[in-house]
Amino acid sequence: MAREGERDEHAQHPTLIDVREAVGALPRALVPMRPRLAARAFNSPEYIFELKWDGIRALAGRDATGLSVTDRSGGDLLSLLPELRDMRLPEGVLIDGEIVVCDSRGRPSYDLLAGRLGPKAAKRGRGPIFVAFDLLYEDGRPLIGRRLADRRARLFSAGLGSRILAVPEHLDDDGEPFLDVVAEYGLEGIVAKRRDSKYVPGARTAEWLKCHVTPRADVVIGGLIVDERRGARVLLCGFRANEGALAFAGEAYVPPYLGAWLDGATRDFVNEESPFASPIALQPGLKFMRPRLVAIVEHAGLQDGALHDARFRALRFDGRLDDCRQDAPVEVPSYPPHTGHDRPRLVVLNSLPFPIE
Repeated sequence: MAREGERDEHAQHPTLIDVREAVGALPRALVPMRPRLAARAFNSPEYIFELKWDGIRALAGRDATGLSVTDRSGGDLLSLLPELRDMRLPEGVLIDGEIVVCDSRGRPSYDLLAGRLGPKAAKRGRGPIFVAFDLLYEDGRPLIGRRLADRRARLFSAGLGSRILAVPEHLDDDGEPFLDVVAEYGLEGIVAKRRDSKYVPGARTAEWLKCHVTPRADVVIGGLIVDERRGARVLLCGFRANEGALAFAGEAYVPPYLGAWLDGATRDFVNEESPFASPIALQPGLKFMRPRLVAIVEHAGLQDGALHDARFRALRFDGRLDDCRQDAPVEVPSYPPHTGHDRPRLVVLNSLPFPIE
């Protein structure tokens, strides 16, 4: 069931659930709540379903010290994306969401967003836009101990939407047809959230579940196989084990147009020793890496702990090594859908910040 196995996860993270509703400064070290992986899309009246955004998770708030926009590790994003300084948040408000940049067809693109964050920032794409999906503080008072349904209702009624801040719709009950429509438009996936879920800062919890159109994972970069002509052609993937060791999780193909770039971007992390707990066969062009960088890879499933038919997608700008774990998918009972594809399609079209082709 969806709630199984959460007690230990929560115990590892201090939370703000017990904070009384007293007005004060907004928290500066709050870590976003994160979803676990669903075994498959499902339908359930106990959940709402949102788009999964192909961007960077962020918190945005305003108190007496001004506006802050931070990534999930607490890093400042306003210096990297100064356009967000125009966000008009009332004092005492803290929202959870994702920053996206959209391509010419109106689809969020992590590649375009990441391209704005490097040393040679290229302002390609449309945006950035802050997509808000949760209201954590209002008038300086914490709402994280309240039900998601109540927080969402307050978020919609707060009137925060602007040219740089979007408040997307959600779909009730029907995750299966929603994922079908999301796939049709070439989007990343969906997130299912229990209507009665409290907000548990820092926890990865089965109260929220993600479902990708194409399976993907965050992996530690343990090494590259490099070709002198085209640069990196294979990435050696790693998952963190419970004791902190790095388990080999297979190889990921690197597309030719990213090979030279990835080789250059990882050059400062080359190391003579393997970071993996088990032996790795040596081969021409192999470079081991200090386990510091996180990559997004798409894959066709896991076989004996290794990613099958994996493909490098991008470096994770806000990657955390502790997130690179083999996540056992959560099974949730599914019911017949209440609707066809018309309502899910309308939610998608109304949620995206730009018209989609």
